[in-house]
Amino acid sequence: MITEKGREIKEKLFDTFDYSYSVSTHTIDSFEEFMEQIYYPFAKKEKIYYRGERINSKKRFLIPSLLRNGGCFRAESQTDVTYLNRETLFAFYTKQSNFINVFKTVNGNLSENSMYEMLAFAQHYLKLSPFIDFTKSLYVALSFALKGREAFHDDIVLYTVVDVDDDDTSDDIEEVNGWINHYNVAVVDTERNAFLKSALTENMLLHPGSLLKDKSQRIHKPQPVKIGDIINQMYPQAKLIDIPTNDLMKYQQGVFLLLNNFTLISSRYLTKSVRQSFILKKYVISKSVCPELNDLIMAEAPHYRYEYLLDISKAVK
Repeated sequence: MITEKGREIKEKLFDTFDYSYSVSTHTIDSFEEFMEQIYYPFAKKEKIYYRGERINSKKRFLIPSLLRNGGCFRAESQTDVTYLNRETLFAFYTKQSNFINVFKTVNGNLSENSMYEMLAFAQHYLKLSPFIDFTKSLYVALSFALKGREAFHDDIVLYTVVDVDDDDTSDDIEEVNGWINHYNVAVVDTERNAFLKSALTENMLLHPGSLLKDKSQRIHKPQPVKIGDIINQMYPQAKLIDIPTNDLMKYQQGVFLLLNNFTLISSRYLTKSVRQSFILKKYVISKSVCPELNDLIMAEAPHYRYEYLLDISKAVK
């Protein structure tokens, strides 16, 4: 039975964990609503970044490919918490011999202090990186959501993000490599630790440092603190990276969202501090509107049809 304190913590989790990674969810039920809420700001060239999802599902969390489904690191971890930083990322990718051989052929030697190009290469060709794909083009995001389909059985999703005052967006590779140098993420495996899993719904006690993101910060003889106190220290930082690394990324007008300094618990993480730096919105677009969105792309940006997004030669022809 959940205690009163436990209910308070659970309410706090619902408030601070963002299950669909949205500040607020907006429903689009007509083409007119789409034009008013999404298209016109894009047409006015407002600085907005977009991401399309083919289906609206609570199981589809907006997290980096590297950390989806518990993350590829979790299987290698012998503890309930796996710590990721620049060094562990570099070690992980250098173990992927085929990937590294191809990367060196294309880009030359690796550097642990200059990892952006390697991580971008991994996002494109290994499909595993700490980045999340966004784009400057509404047409591109819509095409990835529509997937070239003619019939739609589910609503689609469009995320938009605006960097407040542009403080957290960069096209400077030295600055971006500096962000990566300070990459600091903890992945908590609640399935391995029944106590920790229970603590997320009860006001149970945890040792400070049991969820600390840096092992060096752990206390050898800690005093117990409440899980709610630890929750308050798990806020991530978000950065937008606007440095295309190949022709396809340039064609798709792609950018990367980098989440840092956070704790991932069961595919979820706190987002309030992200929302303080970025205006994030999630639009759930009715399946009934999708055929008109296909027509919009064909009329205004036929070169961004889904079948052309991954093959520039088709778009050229």
